[in-house]
Amino acid sequence: MVSDAVPSASVPPSAERRARRAVPALVSQVGAVVVVLAVWSWLAATDQVSDAALAGSVESFARLAAVLGTSEPWTAIGQTLTAWSISLAVALAVAIPLGLLLGGSTLAYRSSRFTIDFLRTIPALGLIPLAALVYGASREAVLIIVIPACIWPLLLQTIYGVRDTDPVTVETARSYGLGRWSILGRVVLPSALPYIATGVRLSAIIAMLLAISVELLVLAPGVGALIAVAQRNGETVDVYAYTLLAGFLGLGVVLLFSRLERRIIAWHPSVRGHR
Repeated sequence: MVSDAVPSASVPPSAERRARRAVPALVSQVGAVVVVLAVWSWLAATDQVSDAALAGSVESFARLAAVLGTSEPWTAIGQTLTAWSISLAVALAVAIPLGLLLGGSTLAYRSSRFTIDFLRTIPALGLIPLAALVYGASREAVLIIVIPACIWPLLLQTIYGVRDTDPVTVETARSYGLGRWSILGRVVLPSALPYIATGVRLSAIIAMLLAISVELLVLAPGVGALIAVAQRNGETVDVYAYTLLAGFLGLGVVLLFSRLERRIIAWHPSVRGHR
């Protein structure tokens, strides 16, 4: 007997699993935000903290919406994004080629390991007094701090990715007559790409956090300077509004580069398992 029922469009199991995981994750994330805002509002409403130190959440978001209607914060956002993008671009241009070179040579890696470990442990913010003394409240002071801090995670990730390449695969490629550059492009780079993608994401986040921090401390033009000026003028609500703006910029970088990373290495098992 043939059934007259019309078969419904089936949803791939992987899509069903993603949908089932997405709903609880979204609910928990929204719930966490609601709890934080509720505690923030409660602290402000019950005078648990003085008005000079804590502005209300509604008041802060309203002030942020108001200042975004003026040109000043947009100019500051452009200045911060400029310093961030220059720092990240320089880090990409320096760290990836150098990482491929050091990771591909055991001698070079061992020779440079102590120097890299020593330099990357120097606190980036500890160089701010020197940068401020030499460059003053300028973009150069931001770049001289942010660029080195962005280079280290990307450099190390690239080195680790190259050194993690399967030597059997490399030897097999050599046995088929592939040259050094062909092996680099067809074997080493695809193997190291997940490491490099993670390094780019980490460097992008570090660049944004440090750019705003240095702007705040040396009053270099940008979002950080808006926070510092508001604090010096005793404008508590503005401090929180601009701090929220800085937070949204950082969140945007995290979301953008996390998405780019998943797209670039969509073929990798670590990504396929969470799709």
